Amino acid sequence: MLPPTVIRSCPSADNDFQPLSEYQAQTPDTFFDGKPVLYYHDENVKALVSTEQRDGLFFLTKDTDNSHSTSPPECFALENLGKDLHEERVEAFVASSKLILFSHKSGTGIEIPYPAITLHAVKNFSHIERPDDASYKFIGVYMQIEFSGSGGDDDESSDPIELTLIPCKAFSGEQSSAQTRAVDPLNSERTTALFNQISACSNLHPDPHEEEDEEEDGEDFDRIVFEANVQGDDVDGLPGVVRGDVNGGLPPPMPGSSGWITADNVNDFFDADGNWIGGEGVNGELGDGAGRVHGHDEVEQEGPNGQENGDDVDSKRPRTE
Repeated sequence: MLPPTVIRSCPSADNDFQPLSEYQAQTPDTFFDGKPVLYYHDENVKALVSTEQRDGLFFLTKDTDNSHSTSPPECFALENLGKDLHEERVEAFVASSKLILFSHKSGTGIEIPYPAITLHAVKNFSHIERPDDASYKFIGVYMQIEFSGSGGDDDESSDPIELTLIPCKAFSGEQSSAQTRAVDPLNSERTTALFNQISACSNLHPDPHEEEDEEEDGEDFDRIVFEANVQGDDVDGLPGVVRGDVNGGLPPPMPGSSGWITADNVNDFFDADGNWIGGEGVNGELGDGAGRVHGHDEVEQEGPNGQENGDDVDSKRPRTE
């Protein structure tokens, strides 16, 4: 997986990106230069991650007094009121290049390459004690993230970082207790937009490991071609068998030939009546009668059914009309 990039200044949605609407309205001069396209931007998002995995994201505030425990109303939908989780408000930028999360409290952000997001989905939450209470239902974007080297020497067995992003109300010190406990009425709309745009940008960055696996699978694939006396890459234990071309090409030509006769070059070897005309370009020696049309009298030198004339002809039952 690809490593993240830690940033010390928050990007500007107006100056550092090209708006998606503007990008879709015109044909770009180049697809390789220019500002990344901003697919989605949200200034108020709660990031939830376990306290054990918090440091793996590199940009969240480190605390030892549980001051970043999950706050209402999200905490009511979590086991143990989310006390085992670290919560931090972040500003989210879903750009065509990377997913950017910035914490204004720590003054640090992180750029996450999309191939590092191995899984993302919409997660539903409801009140633990009152699951049918619609006023406490909300959704978030759940992600599993794997960075290269994040697991030390045992990367393959390390657990991915589980991060949940929940769009929320803007924080205000003047909010009442009831307002603080209320779920943002636009939570569903904002979360759906966040998920959809992460999906769209992820599709722009295929997982490089999947492409490498496809190439390796192609190299290991054996398409067996049976030939005799061919100078090629032999298959162990099968004399005269060579590996075919995994790209669909023809195997090595047979010795004594000028190559393979295909639909593209058949006119160089046969005329319209099927007569051989490619004798001059043949390499090696051909057998007796090769390249020559056999007459009817030559074919009939042998009797019916491959028997020589005169041999056991009487044993044949005569044909009756």
